[in-house]
Amino acid sequence: MIANFAFTNCKKKTTEPVPEPGPTPTGPTYAIPSTYSFSIVNYNGQTTRLDMVSEMKTYMNTGNTMGTVLNAQKLKDMYQNINNQFTSSSLNTSGKDIKSKVFLPDQNAYESFIDSLVASSTSTVAGSNGMAGVIVSTSNSTKKYLFDKNGIEWIQVIEKGLMGSLMYYQTTAVYLDAAKIGNGVDNTTIVASEGTAMEHGWDEAFGYFGVPVDFPANTTGIRFWGKYCNDRNAVLGINATLMNAFIKGRAAISNKDYATRDTQVTIIRDTWEKVIASTIISYVNSTKLNLTDDAIRNHNLSEVKGFIMNFRCNPTKKISASQITQLENLLGNNFYNITTSNLDQIRDLLAPIYGLESVKTSL
Repeated sequence: MIANFAFTNCKKKTTEPVPEPGPTPTGPTYAIPSTYSFSIVNYNGQTTRLDMVSEMKTYMNTGNTMGTVLNAQKLKDMYQNINNQFTSSSLNTSGKDIKSKVFLPDQNAYESFIDSLVASSTSTVAGSNGMAGVIVSTSNSTKKYLFDKNGIEWIQVIEKGLMGSLMYYQTTAVYLDAAKIGNGVDNTTIVASEGTAMEHGWDEAFGYFGVPVDFPANTTGIRFWGKYCNDRNAVLGINATLMNAFIKGRAAISNKDYATRDTQVTIIRDTWEKVIASTIISYVNSTKLNLTDDAIRNHNLSEVKGFIMNFRCNPTKKISASQITQLENLLGNNFYNITTSNLDQIRDLLAPIYGLESVKTSL
């Protein structure tokens, strides 16, 4: 008994065998094209609305010549696409409009902005603090802009505002939302010229980016957000980030890889929001260099005003509502009164939110 006891307790313990590692889990394997080239792609409605905003801007810009009084009804008709006000007959008969697609809280605001713009265009004197009118830059006589009595250039507020409450809103809050591309959306039935409903929703989101299918290798014809993304690319390198996310997300949808699709949605929303923040900082830096040039200063700040409006349109925005209000308060309602301190505070509020501290003076 004793010997057996000793043998039992001195017996070398055996090591449990280590299981062989199983295969590494992988998602679906599929090809991702280098450009936005898929068998069926259709975002004609988005292209049409970009064309409408472009034509509105062209007409509004005629107000930058003193003595040119703009027509409020014409602009409001263009906004709603009624009464055949576009020079392009295809826009008039497209069945598309801008107003119905605008972020709901802003829809009626643009008609008020139009009224303010048209009122400014009736001025027959040069603009100044307290007086609406056209102001010519003191550093570049080719740059002349129409301002109201507080130095607000409503042409810029309308254009940059619509870039947000139409294009950015429709992309981030509508087409990249579950109602358009979520798992409950049909991704099996192929509709002629549109693809599946989920593919079409993603394509329509891409249509508001304003770039060719082979961007960023090709920058010909870029406009609106495509242009501003490209303007920030030298410092931030974000052209490829946004374009690759659009391409990869579309390929994922076609291959029913919904985890990858959702990752690309986050990249698009976050990167696009960074374009807005970095663009505001860029205009702040430019304004600091042109603080005594009424035309350039007020022009820049009018763009800032429009871009600040954009932040509200992203459902997953990083900036808070109170921070947006703080930006608006720092900008103020009379651009003749802006100070270097105001500008620095705008820049310093935005930079840490979007990871731009190291480049905030380079934008």
